[in-house]
Order: sequence, then C-alpha cells, then structure tokens
Amino acid sequence: MAMAEEPPWMELQEGIWENILQRLGVIEILKTARKVCRKWRQICKEPSMWRVINMRNNGNLTEIGYQLEKICRRAVDRSRGELIDINLQYFGNDKLVQYIAERSGKLKRLSIACCYFKVCESLIEAVQKLPLLEELSLTHTAMTIEGIEALGHCCLRLKSFEFNKSLYMGSVDDSDNEDERNEEALAIAKNLPTLHHLHLIGNSMTNKGLQAILDSCPLLVSLDLRLCKYVTFNKVLSSRISGKIKDVKLPHESLEGLEFSFEACWDEDLSDSMTDD
Repeated sequence: MAMAEEPPWMELQEGIWENILQRLGVIEILKTARKVCRKWRQICKEPSMWRVINMRNNGNLTEIGYQLEKICRRAVDRSRGELIDINLQYFGNDKLVQYIAERSGKLKRLSIACCYFKVCESLIEAVQKLPLLEELSLTHTAMTIEGIEALGHCCLRLKSFEFNKSLYMGSVDDSDNEDERNEEALAIAKNLPTLHHLHLIGNSMTNKGLQAILDSCPLLVSLDLRLCKYVTFNKVLSSRISGKIKDVKLPHESLEGLEFSFEACWDEDLSDSMTDD
C-alpha cells in the first residue's frame, strides 16, 4: 500500500515554523503544539525557540495557575542558556527568579508584573547574575533599595528601568518623612546614572527626588511621572525637563493605554499645585 504523501505545508523551512509556533505562546507550545507531529516536536526542542519566553496571562489562574511555575522552568531549561527576554505576569516567587537567573546569563530583558512582594528578596541576588541586562520592568512588583544598588553595581548595560506601582502595595505614601518618600528616587539617581528610559508611575517621591534624578541621569530621553502626586511643577522645573527630555509624561496625564490597572492615587486637591508659578 502506497504511503500517504506529506502535505506541502510540511516542507516549510524550520525558521518559518519557528516564527509560526512562537506566536502561540509558551503554554500552548508545551501543552499542545509540540504534540501535533514529529516535525513540530523537533522544532520545539531547539533552543532558538526559547530565546523569548512570554508568560502573559489575564490573572485568572483558577485552572492553570499551579502549573505556571513548572511550565516556566521547562521553557527556561529548553533555552539552554540562550534566553534573552522573559515576561512573567501574576505568578512568580523567589525560587523561580533565582532559577531563571542561574540559567540565563545572556538575559537582556526581564519583565515582572503583579508579583507584589513575592520576588523582592530574590531580585537582589538575581541581578548580580545578569551582567547583560539592558531592560528591567517591574509593575506592581516590589524591589528593595538594596536591589536598586545591585542593579547599579552589576548591570552596567542597563538602559531602561520601569518601576511602576500603586498605593495598595503599602508604599511609604502615607509617611510625612520626605527622606522616606524619596528613598527610591535617590537610590536610582545614585546608582543608575546611565539610564535612557525611566518609568516611575505612582512613585511617592517629591521634587527633591525628581531633582536628584535630573541631576544624576543626563542621558534620559523618556521619563514617566504619572501618578507621582507629590511632584509639584513650577515654570523652572517644567522648563528644565522640557529642554532636557524628549518624552515626558506628567503626574496628571491619562493612564489610558496601559496594560495594567492602577488604583487611583490622585488627589483632586493637588491638581492646582501642579501648575504653580
């Protein structure tokens, strides 16, 4: 009996198949796609398939939440040290971050969202193992001052830092101590002078912290200050920023278009102070 011929689409080059399969996402590849046929299974074993690991999800972890860490570890293992970009959302812990850092010395971009205080301790050690890191994005995810210092000491190629949060994370927003409110901004100014992009949505800093950043980070081309409600703009500060930084988002500007929601931390009574003379 004559053997059935393979369909023409099976003759596509592996590079094309990789491009197609990567559009499915990590979970779909590991749980479904690699089981479709021998060719796909072989392609899914290639480290080049796992240079980018995107664990994006909508936060509804009822059915698969317990498996996400296991799936992530398997994807990291399959990269065989070639991982350059990873995105974690709504799951993660200190052990997982350490696991990734120990096996991903070529990592250039690390993005973690909605992990709150679950990874803040491990980030201190993790960044010390990521000398090629160029972008760090933390949204609703805490990082200590020691972590910011480690970034400055060990990630000399870092160009972009997103440290976005909102009040329900229990920040120092309610403190009357100006030094405490500016602690993160001052640490960034002191340790990350080569940044090109800095996003600090919802930060508790005052003008003191902002001035320190402007003084110490001369290469900034974008700065996001939305929901930084203790920053008060006057003509001098506004002029300095507009003449120095190309892309600036001010505290009162809309949050429309952001992937993650931010609890309202805007006081209408402060709106007038943003345009003081």
